Amino acid sequence: MTGVSVCIRFVHLGASTLLIGAFAFLLLVARPAFRHTGKESLPAWEGFDRALLALAGWSLLVALVSGLMWIWVQTATVTGRSLTQALALDPLGRVLVWTQFGRVWGTRLALLALLGSVLLLREKERYEGDSGALHFEGLILGGGLIAALAWTGHAAASEEGVRIYHLTADAIHLLATGVWLGGLVPLALLLRQANALPDGAGAAVAREATRRFSCLGLISVSALGFTGVVNSWILVGDIPHLIGTPYGRLLLAKLALLVPLIGIAACNLLRVKPRLFALPTAGSRDSLENVLRRLTQNVRAEACLGAAILLIVGALGIVAPALHDQPTWPFSIRLSWAISRNIPDAQRAIILGGVGVLLGLSILCYGILRRRHRAWAIAVGLAVVVFFGGNPLRHMTVDAYPTTYLRSSVPYQSASIAHGLRLYQENCAACHGVNGYGDGPAGQMLRPRPADLTAKHTGDHTAGDLFWWLGHGIPGTAMPAFADRLSETDRWDLINFLRALSAAEQARSLGPLVEPTPWLVAPDFSFGVGVGSGETLKEQRGRAMVHLVLFSLPGSLRRLDQLDAAWDTIASAGARVIAVPIRDVAQIYQKLGMHAVNFPVAVDGSLEITETYSLFRRSLGSEDVPPIPDHMEFLLDRQGYIRARWIPTESAGWTEIPRLLKEIDRLDKEAPGVLAPEEHVH
Repeated sequence: MTGVSVCIRFVHLGASTLLIGAFAFLLLVARPAFRHTGKESLPAWEGFDRALLALAGWSLLVALVSGLMWIWVQTATVTGRSLTQALALDPLGRVLVWTQFGRVWGTRLALLALLGSVLLLREKERYEGDSGALHFEGLILGGGLIAALAWTGHAAASEEGVRIYHLTADAIHLLATGVWLGGLVPLALLLRQANALPDGAGAAVAREATRRFSCLGLISVSALGFTGVVNSWILVGDIPHLIGTPYGRLLLAKLALLVPLIGIAACNLLRVKPRLFALPTAGSRDSLENVLRRLTQNVRAEACLGAAILLIVGALGIVAPALHDQPTWPFSIRLSWAISRNIPDAQRAIILGGVGVLLGLSILCYGILRRRHRAWAIAVGLAVVVFFGGNPLRHMTVDAYPTTYLRSSVPYQSASIAHGLRLYQENCAACHGVNGYGDGPAGQMLRPRPADLTAKHTGDHTAGDLFWWLGHGIPGTAMPAFADRLSETDRWDLINFLRALSAAEQARSLGPLVEPTPWLVAPDFSFGVGVGSGETLKEQRGRAMVHLVLFSLPGSLRRLDQLDAAWDTIASAGARVIAVPIRDVAQIYQKLGMHAVNFPVAVDGSLEITETYSLFRRSLGSEDVPPIPDHMEFLLDRQGYIRARWIPTESAGWTEIPRLLKEIDRLDKEAPGVLAPEEHVH
């Protein structure tokens, strides 16, 4: 049914585009152009007006029929019935009444009926103002008809915060498409009509119509460019999704057709239009015919390219947006600015190379726009671009795989990281070492040596790279493939652990003083807040700071009493205390008694939370990984980043509550920032 749906959408979009294009052209281009020549071309104007209104009428009929077929196919798709069963009143009624798609289409059908009534029941125009009113009514109704399509597409399903912007951009995009592409057929008809007029009148009508349509097209193309960027940003988001998803590749095909379309329009504007305006008012008939023939051919080519674009738009409507799909990278390399950080002076070379490329492009543009010394300027510009462009590409190029930009299907949370820790111990520790330093007993004789998984370069690789290596191994090394031993979920759990392990090594500088720059994402976990109810750490983002306390009994009782007594003060400062027992979970409430009654104690999953957050116990100045301490505290900002850590055996840091409140106050005074990512993978 996919092919049928695409064809129906294409026909409906084409008819709707032609409908609004006809009325916009009559009101804004043709009517003023014929009026510009005076009464001499009045009969020709009346004939052209009737012809274009007839075209609008047929377009409306096609739009109505194809629209009804669209509703029919959509009903079959939504209800899971066959096309024959979808014709019943019950499923059709449910779709039309109870879905947004149906309600929008009800409005559009009403607009089609109203516009049809305007065309069928109009009186014969006796005055010039009458036709103008009809054209204006048709433009308003047709504009509403095509703009309403935005509420039946991807824009209507956007997230709450961006939906209004997406809907507005999509509606403007559709309107600009209708005015520009829908006006190409009427423009070709007008140029043919102008060719039949006397020399002076024909040239005058053609000049004025071309001038007006050029202005209209320039405005429409500008609107298309701006709204297209907005739509692509929301639906695609980045280059990997543009290249690696079906939606993105269709969008690239649309852009590939749009480039020659704009090129032909630019040729009309910069070359054919000046020749038309250079013709004498009354002169050679052959010259006028030649110019109009060339202009008409270009307009027809534009119309054909526009029809192909509408066909792709019809397909885009039934394909999942790129941002909601997993990209498959088709190339064996990619460009990465981050990878250049590991190469001395690489980033400076990249910047200098970029400046050289801009210089070469400037020379190239000069050669294209100027006739004098054009060949030399183009050759020099290309040479400069090639010479300076090679160096940045060399420093930024890194190997890539089909899964390079794959995003994790498993959230970055303590349960996943703890499971990844156990998988690491079973499958990886023998070579990479217990703590990930690449010093495992089985790896001592391997060449090359196993990688240090705590090193900073580990974070330069994407999660998709790690996923590929875990599944397929690394050629030229002893790294084996685990696809037959570890499920996809297991591999993502292992990757979450490796990310946390690498982050823990970089977090050795954490102490009781708040880190000035947020970067360390706090792994998520669940905790209870009452009988039968619970929350997650991620739900605190944007709401409150979190003071996370990992404790052991009986040693932590005094500290818990301190925090319990200061609970009101800490809460009024904008922070929330969450306590997690490190051990003896089964007897924790019995041992706590009346202690720590004001803040939640996360019992369920406490082992996984402890295993995860104890990774961040490493400190500067110590080569060894210390044992898990009996007590640890972390301070998380409102964005979900770990900003400070206190271990009582290391420093006096937060022994006194006022010192803790001072750090909380420091975080509270920070300007709101971007929330931590949903998953801590690149």
